[in-house]
Amino acid sequence: MEFKQIASFDNYLLANMTLGLLQENEINCHLKDEYIVTTDPLLNPAVGGIKLLVAVEEVESAKGLIKDAETEYLDQLTCPNCNQKGIEAEETVNAPADFWGKLKNQVLFGQSSTHKKIYRCKNCKKVFDELPGYEEE
Repeated sequence: MEFKQIASFDNYLLANMTLGLLQENEINCHLKDEYIVTTDPLLNPAVGGIKLLVAVEEVESAKGLIKDAETEYLDQLTCPNCNQKGIEAEETVNAPADFWGKLKNQVLFGQSSTHKKIYRCKNCKKVFDELPGYEEE
């Protein structure tokens, strides 16, 4: 069976929560390099993080489940700026086509492409580099 990497994590807990979500929904998947990163976190950039691998025929289902779970979670968060619920994620990918750009990313970040995620309030449009804290009602 052939597997494809759909995500990379530097956080053991988030990697295993995502793995658990997919396994609960009967998606054939596993983690790679989990033990290396948890044993020595300084090796994380060298190996490219904890990789989530999914069976090729289930990649789209897995991506959809992860996206739906993230959207549901973000909708519960309260914006600290306007106190309204609803945050959305915006992701940018830096995937250079040239050799030198890929080499630079590989040397600096341990992978040929990099991803950046920011969060924006759906109501007031304020941008956050990190998720605002979760507040229970």
